[in-house]
Amino acid sequence: MVDAVRLTERARRSAVELQTVAEVSLQATQNLAVADLLRAVVELTKQRFDLYHAHIYLLNEEEQRLQLAAGSGEAGEFMLAQHHSIRLKQNSLVARAAREKRGVIVNDVLQEASFLPNPLLPETRAEMAIPLLVGEDAIGVLDVQSTQVDRFSETDVQVLTTLAAQVAVALQNARLYEEQVAVAEQLREVDRLKSEFLASMSHELRTPLNSIIGYAEVILDGLDGPINDEMQEDISAIHGSGRLLLSLINDILDLAKIEAQQLDLDIEPLEVKPFLADVTETSRILIKDKPVELVLDLPADLPQAQADRIRLQQVMNNLISNAAKFTEEGSITICARQNNGVLEFSVQDTGIGIDEEKIAVVFERFRQVDQSSTRRAGGTGLGLAITRQLVELHGGQIWVESERGKGSRFFFTLPLANGTSE
Repeated sequence: MVDAVRLTERARRSAVELQTVAEVSLQATQNLAVADLLRAVVELTKQRFDLYHAHIYLLNEEEQRLQLAAGSGEAGEFMLAQHHSIRLKQNSLVARAAREKRGVIVNDVLQEASFLPNPLLPETRAEMAIPLLVGEDAIGVLDVQSTQVDRFSETDVQVLTTLAAQVAVALQNARLYEEQVAVAEQLREVDRLKSEFLASMSHELRTPLNSIIGYAEVILDGLDGPINDEMQEDISAIHGSGRLLLSLINDILDLAKIEAQQLDLDIEPLEVKPFLADVTETSRILIKDKPVELVLDLPADLPQAQADRIRLQQVMNNLISNAAKFTEEGSITICARQNNGVLEFSVQDTGIGIDEEKIAVVFERFRQVDQSSTRRAGGTGLGLAITRQLVELHGGQIWVESERGKGSRFFFTLPLANGTSE
């Protein structure tokens, strides 16, 4: 009868312990901060297994020491603050578990020569150390202590070994996450410094290139005297390449200024109808050699927008230029409407359209609608990325609707001017 009661109690205890392992493991896997993860593990382990103390050591391979990483209660916090550690070759239960890569039990520490008494834990009578293993490597040790002699059994070793395995995996995941966060922070810092550098170099990059373009124009205009046909062709190539390079530099510098938060907008009320009429006229040169009609479709009554005129012109130029690149015949239609308390602009073309899978990335940097080796349209792949940033700086949104072979329609919104009635 006594044996049956004992077996029942042991079974109940095992069930509780396994449930506790599952709970502690769940807590461990939900935490990606190493310090918080280990602190949660030792506190839960102490409470759920009704222990005197629990702590975790992590192996410092370079120094060959087991460094305390988390400890339960005030004693654990104090030892952590004191940077408590144990040499891997030291005669201790913790070091032995790490060296032998197996669980170690001492059920009467007063009879064990390798037990290291701790004045902060004077009531320890039994101790169990379980290695944290990743593959065949020990990365640390889970150490638990009890005030009861003969507290631990081989069953406890099995249960806590299962827990330690879960903790080791969670710890590796948390370390990898922290490494990725650190790398991401470094990359963000590098990107920020790059953006600040490019933004500050605006004058230095543009000035010599503008000089090259200017001198080429002077020669082409014959202001320095006549030139022959061969010289005309060469200087025209220099002039064209210079303007292309200047466009690239302007795009990169604009994006750099935006990312470095150095682009200031001069936002004020803007009459949309005359503005779009001017934009349409200046854009006709983009389609002068194509059977493409440029259409301006506006309602009779259109309220003012709240916008930076120069940057809004850049947005429209980018969208119309993009439409002209990919439209060989048909039309490009520029629209503006008041819609749900905002002004909604659109540029619609009858060009090649965009594949469905590419729509999601069309506003990303250095993306091209046509990325084949034989693509017809040039460009930096920055125009639409800059356009999106400029629209969002205005407080608007931008999106595209398109189907391959049936053209595209780019939409964006701008706020109404202050005081404009809806």
